[in-house]
Amino acid sequence: MEKENYKYRKDKLAFVTDSPDIEYLCDEYERSIFNGGNVSRFNESDNIRLARWDSQSEDGKKWSHNMESGQQAFPFEGASDVRARVIDRIINEMTSNLMTAWQRSSLRISGIDISDASTAGAAQLLMKWVTQNKLRSELEKEFELWIQYTLTYGWSVMHIGWEQRLAKRCIKLTLDELTVRSAENPMLSVIVDAIKVGEYSDIVTDVLVNTFGMTKKESGKFFRDMGKEGVADIYESYVSKNLPVVAALKPYDEFAVPPETLDLQDARVVFRRTFMTEVELRSAAIAEGWSEEFVEQACETQGKSNFYEMSNLVPVSEHLAGTLNKSDNLVEIVYAYSKQITENGTPTIYYTIFCPNVREDFYAKHEMLDYAHGEYPFIELRQENIRRAICESRGIPELSFTDQEEIKAQHDSIRDRTALETVPTILAKKRTGVSNRVGPGVILPVLSKDDYSYMPPPPGTPQLAFNLIERVEMKLSEYYGLYHPAVPQIKTQIRQQFQVNKFLTASSQVYRQVFSLCLQYMPAELIERITGSRIDVSPNDVNTMYDFCVKFDVRELDVDWNIEKLQAISQFALPMDNIGVIDRAKLLENIVRAISPDVAEQVIIDQRNASQKTYDDMQVEAAKMLMGIEPRYPENDPQAQQKMQAMQDIVGKSMKAQQMLSSDPQAQAIFQNYMKSLQMSVSQEQNKVIGRTGVTPVSDEMMQEQAPTAQPQI
Repeated sequence: MEKENYKYRKDKLAFVTDSPDIEYLCDEYERSIFNGGNVSRFNESDNIRLARWDSQSEDGKKWSHNMESGQQAFPFEGASDVRARVIDRIINEMTSNLMTAWQRSSLRISGIDISDASTAGAAQLLMKWVTQNKLRSELEKEFELWIQYTLTYGWSVMHIGWEQRLAKRCIKLTLDELTVRSAENPMLSVIVDAIKVGEYSDIVTDVLVNTFGMTKKESGKFFRDMGKEGVADIYESYVSKNLPVVAALKPYDEFAVPPETLDLQDARVVFRRTFMTEVELRSAAIAEGWSEEFVEQACETQGKSNFYEMSNLVPVSEHLAGTLNKSDNLVEIVYAYSKQITENGTPTIYYTIFCPNVREDFYAKHEMLDYAHGEYPFIELRQENIRRAICESRGIPELSFTDQEEIKAQHDSIRDRTALETVPTILAKKRTGVSNRVGPGVILPVLSKDDYSYMPPPPGTPQLAFNLIERVEMKLSEYYGLYHPAVPQIKTQIRQQFQVNKFLTASSQVYRQVFSLCLQYMPAELIERITGSRIDVSPNDVNTMYDFCVKFDVRELDVDWNIEKLQAISQFALPMDNIGVIDRAKLLENIVRAISPDVAEQVIIDQRNASQKTYDDMQVEAAKMLMGIEPRYPENDPQAQQKMQAMQDIVGKSMKAQQMLSSDPQAQAIFQNYMKSLQMSVSQEQNKVIGRTGVTPVSDEMMQEQAPTAQPQI
């Protein structure tokens, strides 16, 4: 790599350098943010969705004093100016549909070939522990925000990273415990000896500072307390969090890519923008080893933002005037991820942390991203795919603004007509010096009976406006797959399923990166404790060894459809299954999940755990019978065959159990009855088949002949 030619390169991010060009990164960052006027475009999307415009009033009426100078309210003062939140309703309804589908979906991890199947079950358990236990609330919040951003702006991304937090806790350390620690750390023996003789020195201070991270003042107090009371406080660091972290990012506010980007994973550079308090900034600098000089420079930029026009103004009220600048008292920090070529020609991802308001060559960190999956830690979600570029996707406000305006216009016209019909305009003969006050209970003197008359209502019928509103709402429901009585149900379901599949496919990519990071950073002992087995898979081999599939059928939300489906399987499929094609355990699991997903999570266990539970139950039953306790005999037990095999295995492996059965007639009799009751359940199940076929399978006859009668076969 020719470093002397670096300044002449057009793309200064193509090759790895020892230090980044912050000026170049800032220029690329601004070029990415202000791509084709997207800031004003997204501001307009916010205004459309939140129904905000100039001259609004809180009472939803038009008043001349709210308008620009010289303009008058039309068609009259106090005319209707309602907020028709059509787009907001559509986005929220679609969000609730997609979130419900995600919450009721099932993640399936399967091996690509047969050699991967052995660890796929363990991978499934690990992901269930992470997503359902540790990250459940965080995932629900961020996934909902991910959908909201996508539907509003057309696209958005989810960031997937790993977060390790260190914290300190106070523990009391006794002199005896300090002596034990000195056996592992000889330097602590200096402290123990000094405490015993009561001689405090600079060497003692240095050891305490270096070993426990104390200040000189804290080390002196520690020495005094230990010498006087034999116990003292120390602060030890510990890992308070060591888990994946996900965050939905708003386009061109929290995330940006250069305008030439077509596919996110092929981008030259991507930017993630965040804001930090000074405390967060200095804490990150200590935890991650950021440059102290950079931190001081960045703290001087509090309240400044690289945006000329904020794209994420969230109003404290309905009015644009009531907004807060979210960068107040915060420091803008940008993470730049770029694909670069190393000196040996290997492509890799480098990331640089900098502050765009510090234009000098100051940066917090510049190093290679060590995520094993080798991808940018971002997954995009689009509202539509009409062109290759990820930014060429339109949000619902852009697509349906005119429809919302049409409904608003009809609502305004109906409201104005109602006002005119309820309190119509009064026609009066002109007279000078007469005060014409009209109102309920007001005495109005007249000279002739026709001095005052009401203006007739506007011609036509308001039903036309209602019909037009209904037609527009039906068109929107058909377009976005929302329920409407006039839209065929099958058409709505097809549209909804298309949206759900797109979202769940993106979700599976998020899970794939989360799983790779878990294998990379989570201790192997913890993984084995969670799954019951080791997962000997390299994190960068996840893509080639597993398929991550998240699925949900929108028809499962229809209770009637679920009942009809289950009835059809029970009435037609099961009676015809004479050779065991149907996995009844999986069928039962699906039935319970269809009826109640919440109950299913509590009562369903996987088949491996179910077999283990059956074996454990048989161990308990065997122990009771050997003690002379008569068990509860099973009746029509569907697990009878499995229980018989388990009982024979348990007794066959225990010499003591065999001796007790041989020497104790009562235990032997109880055991015989229990095995006979199990055999009866097996026979009853076989008789169902015999009743349909008229014959007993030869294999069943042989099993009946070999079935235990007096003692178990050992």
